[in-house]
Amino acid sequence: MKVLYIIDTINSSGAERSLTQIAINLKKVKPVFVHIYKGDMLREALEKKGVKVYSLNIEKKYGFKLAESNISKIILAEKPDLIHSTLFRSDMVARRLKKKFPEIPLIGSFVNNSYTPLRYKNQNLLMKLKLWIAYQMDKKSSKLVDFYISNSETIRREEGNALDVEQEKIKVIPRGRDIRKYENLDPVRLQKIKKELGLDNKQVLLNVSRLIPRKAQLDLIRAMPEVLDTFPNSILLIAGHGVCENQLKWEISKLSLEENVKLLGRRLDIPYLLEICDLFLYPSYAEGLPGALIEAMMSGKTIICSDIGENLECVNEESAIIFKKGNINELQEKMKMVLADGPEFKYMGENARRQAYRKFDIAMVVNQYEEFYETVMNKSK
Repeated sequence: MKVLYIIDTINSSGAERSLTQIAINLKKVKPVFVHIYKGDMLREALEKKGVKVYSLNIEKKYGFKLAESNISKIILAEKPDLIHSTLFRSDMVARRLKKKFPEIPLIGSFVNNSYTPLRYKNQNLLMKLKLWIAYQMDKKSSKLVDFYISNSETIRREEGNALDVEQEKIKVIPRGRDIRKYENLDPVRLQKIKKELGLDNKQVLLNVSRLIPRKAQLDLIRAMPEVLDTFPNSILLIAGHGVCENQLKWEISKLSLEENVKLLGRRLDIPYLLEICDLFLYPSYAEGLPGALIEAMMSGKTIICSDIGENLECVNEESAIIFKKGNINELQEKMKMVLADGPEFKYMGENARRQAYRKFDIAMVVNQYEEFYETVMNKSK
């Protein structure tokens, strides 16, 4: 069976990394990737495992018509049995292609809580109008999708209801990670990273996420001054990229935190950053299924995370320290509590590791994907 994956880019954000991990571990399925726009950080990882990658590198923000034309030729050449699209712009292109190739089953992806009221909060009128138009496009064209894979029960419920998709058409399969990536790390590389980042004799706090409002890095930065009053050797590392980078830099400067908060940008060494850190922080207001949180679990890290449903599908009170989303005072107190006596909370990291191995091992997730693809094919005959 051959599956054509259509995705916006193959850079290192959550959806891209998750799909790459699944694709390179497939046994019964031959994956072929098409990324529509510029951004191919994961191309080497895919091609190293024999996955063919088509890079359209369309420069327009949307360019749906051009993407449709180019991918039509790829479909005729590759003759895929299934098409699986991920992220909004790729979904729109895949649904246009469904009209041309109605005989090929189309699977969509629910990876984010896209239409939560939080998305509209603090947006200007023009941005709210753009979000509303995108929602209408998504909802209207969703009827062209044969089935969906959702990465969490929360997202199945929220996105399904928002787009008026029958729950029977949505299969929940969590994101998976390769356990081996978080074991037996190179000690020389580990020390080199610590030296490069100036982390000797530091209590290291880590957040891994895109720099967008709902990831709540501003809350972390605003929590740091009080934490530093008690733990002056602590340092917060934020790994990720996104539209909030300048806003976060401004907040860091305003609070004079340049020495204690570092924006690292995109990183391909997340397992090493996790190994180095003493505490993993995940204060998100909304998620899909949080891949970075799962990675922290697999690394056996002490975790502080917000109480949103998406996070609580991964951890519980035995495996993470949970606070009410947006409550910076509670976040500060829990950060200080862990920094004061880290070893006391080590058992929670071990619990998190066991839970992650049980629920998110990539081999188990891949089996679920392959079984679902077979089910879709059988239903389409």
